[in-house]
Amino acid sequence: MSKERILQEARVLFSKKGYSQTSLREIAERVGVKTPSLYAHFASKEALYHAVYTEVNRELTGFFRELVLGSATLAPIERIRVLLQGVEEFYRDRPQLAEFSLRAAVEESHSSGLRQVHLDDEAVVTTALREAYVDAIGAGGVAGGVEQADAFVATAIALMDGLFLELHHYSPELYQQRSQLVWAYLHNHLSHNLNGA
Repeated sequence: MSKERILQEARVLFSKKGYSQTSLREIAERVGVKTPSLYAHFASKEALYHAVYTEVNRELTGFFRELVLGSATLAPIERIRVLLQGVEEFYRDRPQLAEFSLRAAVEESHSSGLRQVHLDDEAVVTTALREAYVDAIGAGGVAGGVEQADAFVATAIALMDGLFLELHHYSPELYQQRSQLVWAYLHNHLSHNLNGA
């Protein structure tokens, strides 16, 4: 029994059932061991959940780090678009991670330490959004200037969180329609400001 196997099976169950509805006994059965054997790797169910949560967040953060590097030479507005669309790109082919993240956001965000893990990992995205926005200012003088960078980043993160939820609640067609409308509106606003209007 490896720690990686425990994390893998725990992720499956936490994704399907959530934290409160998953027992250590069920995880042990999937791994093929007795429940006490899990304690050799994790002190409690909460510790195991925290490890899974951290692992999932780090995968998402790694994905966004690659997006940031891959879009570094794009125009500022295009970099912002790539980051906003990254939510769909990451979760589209990872339904289990999407289900886990949705449950974590809605049901388990109160668990000790998880909020800080999320904020630490989110910093990769917020930093990239801020840099793209500041670069946009340099490219043409976004109305309001650097002092509005925090408001822009907060707006972009709220849009990304909303798009993440819509990814689960709408058909792919409706999601695409809404996502395109959101981007068209934001792009128009940024372009309008960049053109000095």
